[in-house]
Amino acid sequence: MSMLAAALMVTIRVYDIYGLSPAARQEALAVAARTLEHAGVQAAIVDCSGVAAAVPCKTGLADGELILRIHRQPKDGLHVLGEAFVRGESGPNTVATVYAAAIAERARRDGISLATLVGRVSAHEIGHLLLGTNAHATHGLMQASWDVARIERGDWEFTLEDAARIRRRLQPHDVDRVLVARSDP
Repeated sequence: MSMLAAALMVTIRVYDIYGLSPAARQEALAVAARTLEHAGVQAAIVDCSGVAAAVPCKTGLADGELILRIHRQPKDGLHVLGEAFVRGESGPNTVATVYAAAIAERARRDGISLATLVGRVSAHEIGHLLLGTNAHATHGLMQASWDVARIERGDWEFTLEDAARIRRRLQPHDVDRVLVARSDP
C-alpha cells in the first residue's frame, strides 16, 4: 500500500465481454489494482466473466460498487481505448469500459504487453469514476494520451493531487452526518 494514507475500499465488478484469456484478465486486473493501491485505494475485484460468475454478479450494485466492462471496440474507432460514464462529483459514477481490440492494436504497435495496457487503461477509466470527472490532467495516469515510447516515471500512477481527491471522495461521510445531528437543537 502507498504511504499516502490508509487504504479505502472499492469493489469493482468486471464483465469481460471481449474474452481476454483468464491469465491476461487476471494480470490486467492486478495492474489496475496495484495502480489504485498507490493512490491509497484497495480494490476488491469480483470477476463476473464467464459461466461461473460469482453470486454478487447477479445482484444489484451496492453503494460505492463499480462496474468495469471489457468490450471489443468502440463505435468511434480504434483510437478510443476506454470511457467512463460520469454523472459528476455527486455521482453515482458506476460504469467504465475499456476496449480490448483497440488496446491490443495499441499494445502491438507500441511493443507493450496487452495485459499491462488493459490494466493501465482500466485504472485510468476507474480513476474517472472515482474522481467524478471526465477531465484529464497534464501528467500522470489521468492525462488524455500516453506516449509509451517516452514514458516518464509517474505517468502510470495517479498524481498526488488526484490520489488525494479520490481519497476525499471515498471517505465515509458518516462523520459529517454525526456533526450535523449533534448541532441541531
